[in-house]
Amino acid sequence: MQFGVPIACKKYNLEHNNNPIERYNGKIADRIKAIRSGFKSFDDAKCFMDLRRTIHNFVNPNQGLNEKTPAEMAKINLELGRNKLLELIEAVAKS
Repeated sequence: MQFGVPIACKKYNLEHNNNPIERYNGKIADRIKAIRSGFKSFDDAKCFMDLRRTIHNFVNPNQGLNEKTPAEMAKINLELGRNKLLELIEAVAKS
């Protein structure tokens, strides 16, 4: 997938658009601000980032992937129903 460079940035001869990455980083920053106290340890931060990655890959559909999750595009079929996050948690708890 390729993204175009905004017209305002073409005068600087930029070849890539980092807007999707900046948006993702902004979402993480907003979530950390909501936590307010920050993380007590590196392990807490790692658990948070692992959860964000799991939600991104298995729960949230992506507009660029025709409203499918990255896992669905990779043909990883967990047969999750309407409440994907809850069913994913229940599946992991059973194993």
